[in-house]
Amino acid sequence: MENTSKKSNLILDVNEKPKIIQWIILALQHVFAMFGATILVPILVNSAAGEEVLSIPVALVASGIGTLIYILCTKAKSPVYLGSSFAFIAPIAAAYAKGGIAGAMTGVMIIGLIYVVFALIVKIIGKKWIDKILPPIVIGPMIMIIGLGLAGSAVGQIGLAENSTFEWKSVVVALITFLATSIVMVRGKGFLKIIPFLVGIIVGYISAICFGLVNFDAVMSATFFSMPNFMIPFVHYTPNLIVALAMAPIALVTMAEHIGDHTALSTIIGKDLLREPGLDRTLMGDGIATFVAGLIGGPANTTYGENTSVVGMTKIASVWVIGLAAIFAIILGFLGKFTAVVSSIPNCVLGGVSLLLYGFIAVNGLKVLIENQVDFRKNKNVIVASSMLVLGLGGAALSIGTGDYSITFSGMSLAAIVGILLNLFLPNEKEENNNSTPIEKETIKPEDLKTVTEINHPLITHKLGILRNKKTGTKEFRELAEEIGMFLCYKAMEDAKLEETEIETPICKLKTEKLNEDKYAFVPILRAGMGMLDGVINVIPNAKIGHIGMYRDDSNDHKPVNYFFKVPKNIEDKEVILLDPMLATGGSAIDAIDLLKEKNVKKIKFICIIAAPEGLKRVQEKHPDVQIYCGHIDDHLNEDAYIVPGLGDAGDRIYGTK
Repeated sequence: MENTSKKSNLILDVNEKPKIIQWIILALQHVFAMFGATILVPILVNSAAGEEVLSIPVALVASGIGTLIYILCTKAKSPVYLGSSFAFIAPIAAAYAKGGIAGAMTGVMIIGLIYVVFALIVKIIGKKWIDKILPPIVIGPMIMIIGLGLAGSAVGQIGLAENSTFEWKSVVVALITFLATSIVMVRGKGFLKIIPFLVGIIVGYISAICFGLVNFDAVMSATFFSMPNFMIPFVHYTPNLIVALAMAPIALVTMAEHIGDHTALSTIIGKDLLREPGLDRTLMGDGIATFVAGLIGGPANTTYGENTSVVGMTKIASVWVIGLAAIFAIILGFLGKFTAVVSSIPNCVLGGVSLLLYGFIAVNGLKVLIENQVDFRKNKNVIVASSMLVLGLGGAALSIGTGDYSITFSGMSLAAIVGILLNLFLPNEKEENNNSTPIEKETIKPEDLKTVTEINHPLITHKLGILRNKKTGTKEFRELAEEIGMFLCYKAMEDAKLEETEIETPICKLKTEKLNEDKYAFVPILRAGMGMLDGVINVIPNAKIGHIGMYRDDSNDHKPVNYFFKVPKNIEDKEVILLDPMLATGGSAIDAIDLLKEKNVKKIKFICIIAAPEGLKRVQEKHPDVQIYCGHIDDHLNEDAYIVPGLGDAGDRIYGTK
């Protein structure tokens, strides 16, 4: 995810300013991308609470101001848009029910302060502790509870609740809204695919008008410009800290979402945002923005995946564009007619969207578990997930204190606390057979490594010795990794097929042979594999480039976690060369090869600088058709699955992150 000095994937980089017309059009795309979700939050909170808790104009203004605050905190180095968070729909409604607007808004401000505290801790001691308290087995059920806990609200809005009166018009409009949103999600192309909920609301609203379900009285009486209904502490209410504290655990959900969105965006723009400007600054920006949102009566902020998708689609990563989109959002908040139209959207339209939205949120939690390969054969994981789901969805509540000084943790707040504690303090199970357990060295024989080519070349041996030295600096380490990668690529290309061509030398015409470079693709495994990319590109400059994002989860038996997969078109017609400096347990290599084979890639080679015999054997057993080229086969894996003698963490040494 590090900047590789190749900006060809972006039309405009982070700090580049677009031309004025382009600037406006791109900013409007970001506004539309965030609009559907941002207005839905206050609408759905109000629906769940039974009265107005949040106003749409304030949510829009808070979104714009929050994004500008984020840009300032991150030194204009991160093209992120902040909008209203779905995670807080039920908690804000619950806090309002218990403590009125004081409980709800104080809770939002508390969430912002928690972000700020976490940002300061990250700045001082780093972020590994976050992964420890928020592993996928905790985050996945948290997200599922958010969606499933709101399911009843969606059914009620449609008019299909058990005790509600059946109105066929409302059900038909809800169905039209649902189908429109679903079709755009499945078949939409380009920008439409990014805004399915907004498209669904528009189609549903038009159908509701046709069925006579929209009341335009408020629209007709609204002024074109109006002041949003800001709610200021000590002016409109006295903060209620006791009720607000019950919302605090929800910050963990959006914090995990924050890290995930920044990781995805980092891959798109080719810059590690968690390193520069840094997770401490991004959390600080998000936290202060959320605090300010609560300060003016708006919902909590979060990073928007929709806007990240806009960056990926347009290849425009300019903070100037994000800043202008934020200004447009603020302006929209002051347009009275506009917000009156939005407020006139009937419940059946919202129900049609919510039916899909809440299920979509719940399935995203399930995806977290699947993509991170959470093993439910382990009883500990079953205990953590099942306890969280039952507590979160079963209406469990725990009150601490008495009378006016009691704090009640319920729903997802209680489930989050229990899940974190169970995961931290339940002992891990002992496993007799674990694929990640290092294989005993003596079980590996030369015939076990038939598809492995070890390059015993004096220059590689010489450079590898320098590479292993812990005193070797970042610059030299990076250069050596590139050079060794180039040598290995030469060896891997020995069987390359050439095509006949005719050229003219300064003396005469000559029939010679050339390589069809378009038939090859290099796919580094992020992030360490990027350290070898420049070297192999020197061998085949016109080869296509793909990326596979993985990291090793040391808290989960060193298993690889997949978070990004992007390969060139027609990858199935190319010979793919995978790049990773180290092959240890073989887990990442196997997963990467699996992903490529799912794309019908027929010929795959794997290049690594060093490898452990245990990992080589695993890869060969799983994929005997993949040829592996390595600079040196090291001795063995230690109990922590690190290669011995090894060279340390290649990614950290290439990018100087440790």
